[in-house]
Amino acid sequence: MSEDLHSLSGAYVLDALDDGERADFEQHLARCSTCRDEVDSFRLVTPLLAETVAVTPPPALRADVMAAVRTTRQDPPPVPGPEPAAEAEAEQATVTPLRQRVRRRWVALAAAAALVVGGGATWQVVERTSQSLTEQVVAADDAHSWSATTADGGTVRITRSEDMGRAVLRVEGLSAPGEGRAYQAWLQDASGEMTSAGMVPGTDGEMLLEGDVSTAAGVGLTMEPAGGSRQPTSAPVALVELG
Repeated sequence: MSEDLHSLSGAYVLDALDDGERADFEQHLARCSTCRDEVDSFRLVTPLLAETVAVTPPPALRADVMAAVRTTRQDPPPVPGPEPAAEAEAEQATVTPLRQRVRRRWVALAAAAALVVGGGATWQVVERTSQSLTEQVVAADDAHSWSATTADGGTVRITRSEDMGRAVLRVEGLSAPGEGRAYQAWLQDASGEMTSAGMVPGTDGEMLLEGDVSTAAGVGLTMEPAGGSRQPTSAPVALVELG
């Protein structure tokens, strides 16, 4: 089931899940940083669906479509129903696996990329990137990085893309925070005010910072209770000034 849930990111962003699938995926999303990155990435791509190129359709297209609508059967012709036992057996035989349902949704969405809107026809091709949002920030053309070293020899590195309005925190070699404690990242504005940017996942790794990084003057790292704090309760382990 877990593997199937990983495949639902695109359908979730496009609101193509039923209520049960959405509830299952949102529970999974709360504990899966990879899927959260993928959902963020898809949300950046989704607005591109509006960037279409309009062409002038044949003059008779609208009239032909409306004429076909008036003469096309909307429901299939009635057929004799199977016996109750046979009907139950057929229902069991046609249950579609979750992954296959998701695949069909993507096929349907791809087919719907060619739209007839009003008097014009629009055609689109949307290319899905295989990179997570974190990877996109690090690889951005305008990405800049700053780093600092902690007292115990660990490193804290910030990479920010102003065009994307996002930043990535990468830590290496931090000391273990101890039981019931964790590292928390903070955005510091020009006045020195700190705003939480999320809990750091461990002593080695990277995360996408939360909040408005475009106006941040620095990024701080403090040791806090495992659940996080509303404001820093200890001196910064590291403070990275952003250019």
